Amino acid sequence: MKAFLFIFCISAALASCSKKGVAPVNLVGTWELRHYSGTIAGVNRDVPTGSGSMLQFKADSTFQHFTNFKADENGRFRIIKNGISWGTERHDAIYLGQGGDPSFLILKADSLTIGNTFADGITALYLRTK
Repeated sequence: MKAFLFIFCISAALASCSKKGVAPVNLVGTWELRHYSGTIAGVNRDVPTGSGSMLQFKADSTFQHFTNFKADENGRFRIIKNGISWGTERHDAIYLGQGGDPSFLILKADSLTIGNTFADGITALYLRTK
């Protein structure tokens, strides 16, 4: 009976574990920057296809950022489900690299929006390439 209770308790504990920080399967891949907006100056720019500005997410929770086809940032990322408020809405939060503030993440089948909630922040729209 003790063995049964032990196995039951372990199973219940594992089932209740949160999956915070686990990359959604549909995030894994390469995303190309297509539009960004924000800042106090009110920037609102389209980015042409093939500009070399990309984000690549891997299943091992690492990412790489490219500008002009050259890697300029990499590290680990983590996602917190419903981890950030933007106005009256809750969105998933993504942390890129070490420390820093989270950005909101809106993931759809073929588009990815990443931004922050600061008044002078930037919101970027990426489209899936791979």
